[in-house]
Amino acid sequence: MIPFSFMTMETLLPFLLVLAVAYGGMESANIFKNKAIKAVVAVVIAFFGVSSYSMVQFINSILPYIAVIFLLVFIVGFAKKSLSGSEKDNTMIIVMMVLFLLLVGSFANAGGGLGLVQYTEFLWLIGVVIVLAIIFAAYKMK
Repeated sequence: MIPFSFMTMETLLPFLLVLAVAYGGMESANIFKNKAIKAVVAVVIAFFGVSSYSMVQFINSILPYIAVIFLLVFIVGFAKKSLSGSEKDNTMIIVMMVLFLLLVGSFANAGGGLGLVQYTEFLWLIGVVIVLAIIFAAYKMK
């Protein structure tokens, strides 16, 4: 019997993470041809993954790091897409800048600031950069 309630964020987020990783792994490895079978096997793996409370605690302890890794992969994917095209897309560059600044801002929030710059001042800096990037993109449009 599971010693904790399943429908809490403490358990639901690890369940969804294990489900997504298991399904994605089976999808990329092309183990089964039928997507329904992949989904059922992924759900079973996810249930087994969260049936142990110590495993749920471990997954919850690494979730912030996994979120940062996913954000970095997302930024790299945007950078690759926007810089590989024949013509540069200013919108993608602005999105990359905003995502990068938000990532740095999240680290600044966790640490209380960035050296001499406090978190609230850093948010103002992010806002100014976003406004300047929008003005630059509007100026470059024909």
